[in-house]
Amino acid sequence: MSAAVGKTPVSVLQELLSRRGTTPKYELVQIEGAIHEPTFRYRVTVADVVAMGTGRSKKEAKHAAAKAVLDKMIVGSQEDGSGGVGANNAVSEVKAEIISPYDDKIPGNPIGTLQEMCMSRRWPPPSYEMVNEEGLPHERLFTIACVVFKHRETGTGKSKKLAKRQAAHRMWEKLQDSPIVSSSVGPGLDDEDEIAHGVANVAARYADLKDSKISTLTTPHSHKVSQFHKNLKLSTGIKLNELQTTSLNDANFNFVQFLQEIASEQQFEVTYVDIEEKSITGKSQCLVQLSTLPVAVCYGSGNSSKEAQASAAQNALEYLKIMTKK
Repeated sequence: MSAAVGKTPVSVLQELLSRRGTTPKYELVQIEGAIHEPTFRYRVTVADVVAMGTGRSKKEAKHAAAKAVLDKMIVGSQEDGSGGVGANNAVSEVKAEIISPYDDKIPGNPIGTLQEMCMSRRWPPPSYEMVNEEGLPHERLFTIACVVFKHRETGTGKSKKLAKRQAAHRMWEKLQDSPIVSSSVGPGLDDEDEIAHGVANVAARYADLKDSKISTLTTPHSHKVSQFHKNLKLSTGIKLNELQTTSLNDANFNFVQFLQEIASEQQFEVTYVDIEEKSITGKSQCLVQLSTLPVAVCYGSGNSSKEAQASAAQNALEYLKIMTKK
């Protein structure tokens, strides 16, 4: 990005440190959230200054981390008056050049900033909802609302991300000017009152659990499970005996068919459950349930649903092989 347009936090930090013969160190420390909407967290280290940044993409998280470390360096230089890596004049000059990596002129990561504000004040995290979507396919305009307690701010943009950023920025500005307390806690309560109030609410909400009966593994059931394991070890059958001498490391082996043959011989059912959501690595996932006592559930994954089932069947056979080993 040219100097005329402005610079991103990452480029500003890089330029500042290059003048001093050093570079920032970025580390991806966490990935959380749903697979289709992950949140990345980066840590950036500059000498003894460490800062964190979050974002919906690695790029956004890096920019947020760089912005955070620049802010810390400026604050540090103002407090101690040092002329080190965070000297007032140099950092202030480059900080003035920082712009958002987006086109909305909003600096930094407003979504992460608002999230951190809520966390630091022990508020519930902000929630976002789609309000409107209009315009031609190539000229869409999105409107997203940000809600914190009873406060609601909306943002609009050419993408959902831009609309969300604007809504978060407006909410942050509003909360800065008018601090609020939890809607479930009255104004004027100190920390101890607030905690006591929260405990009372939780106690009232779950009071019915005190008298409820939760099923546990009783002694008769425990004996049945133990007897099942003993019977399984003593079980005989052509297929079950064959399992002990069969290598389960052959990728071309038909695990699904072999498991079904053992199930028919030992009189239990096999049920496959395909998981709609992909794994973190993008693979298909599957669970296989054996109607034994106790019920056994094994997991498998693969490049396709068929491969995932085969993987689950292979793991189930490994389980049976261990349980029936003489």
